[in-house]
Amino acid sequence: MDRLVELGQLLDWYGAFLTERQRSLVRQYAYEDCSLREIAEREGITRQAVRDAIARAETELRGMEAKLGLIETNGKQRLLLEELGKTDLNEQQKDLLRQLSGLVSEKDDGV
Repeated sequence: MDRLVELGQLLDWYGAFLTERQRSLVRQYAYEDCSLREIAEREGITRQAVRDAIARAETELRGMEAKLGLIETNGKQRLLLEELGKTDLNEQQKDLLRQLSGLVSEKDDGV
């Protein structure tokens, strides 16, 4: 997976655990595809400070996923639900599958 896409996904799932400043910098970098220089100019800080802050945030986010595994687990659940949806189900089972699918989502709403 592309590093920026992965970083955005990590931010979606675990961004609430970062400071507002870290979230802002990572959002600009991952979602807006801003360069470190562009972010530094916007924020009035050095490029190195931006790089260090993003690197620290990324380390924190990856550590959270390593410990909690929410993204990996959600992906496995979505695959299993997709496979289940390909089987012959009665109406009650289809309704239960729809309900389950609503609980197991591809998180992309941001934090």
